[in-house]
Amino acid sequence: MANRILVPIDGSDHGWKALDLAVELARNRDAEIVVFHAMPYEPLPDGLKAFAKVEGISVQEEDALFHAARQIGDALTRTGEKRVRDAGYEAVSSRSAEGRPSRAILDAADSLDASMIVMGSRGISDAAGLLLGSVSHKVSHLAPCTCILVK
Repeated sequence: MANRILVPIDGSDHGWKALDLAVELARNRDAEIVVFHAMPYEPLPDGLKAFAKVEGISVQEEDALFHAARQIGDALTRTGEKRVRDAGYEAVSSRSAEGRPSRAILDAADSLDASMIVMGSRGISDAAGLLLGSVSHKVSHLAPCTCILVK
């Protein structure tokens, strides 16, 4: 395993605290930090797009929302990288992915050969997370490496 710490962020207070802890851990381990954002996006299936067209519903709204979400994700990762550099640590990069956050985080940890995932215990999601299981809960149980959850 590479000496790499994956830090998924979503703009929540717990996510920023996790990033701050990751900087301290990285300093002690001489590790690279990868700031990561998973954009929960699932495009409309073709059947629903056809239905929307018949009903006169503009799919352009979906495209605009997707574009805005991508911009927000890019801004989050840039802010995360800057936060790490402002803390005096230069071994940092960022990545993002589309899809279910838990799956995207696990895939990133695997493809990056991460030695550790440090993430907030609670994100900015709604009550659905309580019913379906939180991203941090899923990741902590399925991660291929050490996983630290931060409150």
